[in-house]
Amino acid sequence: TLRQADKRPVSRATSWFPAKRFAGIGQAYRTEESITKAFAELGLPDYVRATTEVTAAHASAADMADLELTPGAILLIAKAMNTDLEGVPVQYSISRFAADRVQFTIEN
Repeated sequence: TLRQADKRPVSRATSWFPAKRFAGIGQAYRTEESITKAFAELGLPDYVRATTEVTAAHASAADMADLELTPGAILLIAKAMNTDLEGVPVQYSISRFAADRVQFTIEN
């Protein structure tokens, strides 16, 4: 998924889901345009973020093309695991953010 702000690309993300449990997640997401709503449509009314790991790295060629970055650009990379309320993983995602276009506030 490619996201924009002020008509500029700011992030690209890839997500993985348990295939048996969420066989229709692609279509549900295209219809709902929201992972939360897609999960609800497929029978998961609530979930939680279990972990988020944030690192930095140089942008790859694909990142530079998708995010309109120059060589040497730095990304913030967020790897996240969402689980259902019993702790069973429902989504793993890797999001790449143009570091000069975003700011994160992390609270607990």
